[in-house]
Amino acid sequence: MLSPQVVYLDVVFGINWFLDYLLLWATAKFAQLSTSAWRLALGATAGAVYALLPFSAAGHAALGAGGKLLFSLFMVWLAYGGLSLRRFWQAVVYLYLVAFAMAGAMLGAIYFFDGRLDAYGLLNGLLLFLSRIPSAWLLAAVAAAVVLARWGAPLLRRSFLSSFFQVPVVIRFGESRLAVRALVDTGNQLRDPLTGRPVIIVEYEVLRPLLPVSLRQHIESGEEPDLSRLAEELRGSPWASRVHLVPFTSIGRSHGMLLCFRPDEVVVVTTDRMVRVKDILVGIHRQKLSPQGSYRALLHPDVLQAAIG
Repeated sequence: MLSPQVVYLDVVFGINWFLDYLLLWATAKFAQLSTSAWRLALGATAGAVYALLPFSAAGHAALGAGGKLLFSLFMVWLAYGGLSLRRFWQAVVYLYLVAFAMAGAMLGAIYFFDGRLDAYGLLNGLLLFLSRIPSAWLLAAVAAAVVLARWGAPLLRRSFLSSFFQVPVVIRFGESRLAVRALVDTGNQLRDPLTGRPVIIVEYEVLRPLLPVSLRQHIESGEEPDLSRLAEELRGSPWASRVHLVPFTSIGRSHGMLLCFRPDEVVVVTTDRMVRVKDILVGIHRQKLSPQGSYRALLHPDVLQAAIG
């Protein structure tokens, strides 16, 4: 004969409040949402109250998929309020991603650290499971939330988003063609002030085989670009009228001059077509743009907009 199970409602409420607060906090960090401690506490309270509904007379109706979704929407509204509709639904998606990560960490803790067969049976009654959860399982959920909050968003930007915003481009000058992977850099708003042409910035080592000897020697000397001297050295070659100096501002340098050249065209390769851009400059950058070498050029965002538009 099975012995009756004793459930302490204050323990159920407390553990669920703690996990919901952690969930909402990690979601805010991961999705970069503005909030406050009292808003997170308010959302966590709503989640903890929901955990008690099955113990009420009419609470089972709220345990369906619709009820769970409504309560999660309510928690997001309480915790982050004032979001636009688009940002609100993004927050809901992030909430479920973090929740699944925390749940997966707890399941992993059960698999590795608990050999009792009845540990798996506890998952059939989630609220009972949360009323007497072992500390090791709880720590696994906490660790998953902290890792996502601390490193999740930066890793997402570096991996998924960076790869999403990287496109292959081909630079053509005369009969020479050079392929390079470019990062679409929204911070790159560099244009030639005289012609208004956008500038794609490319590492010198990539461009080196394309450049004439005199231009390479000038760059490798480390001297400031001298347009009149370059024009004299390149006289009679197709490069003579293609070399430009574009002023730029960067951290630690307020009045710099970037050596650029005007190619015949730059071909931007998108998923469904190739777009040829002729009215553009290529800026020569002496240092590496990416420490990992995942991209070696910075594409002006207006160029990509023209390509996909």
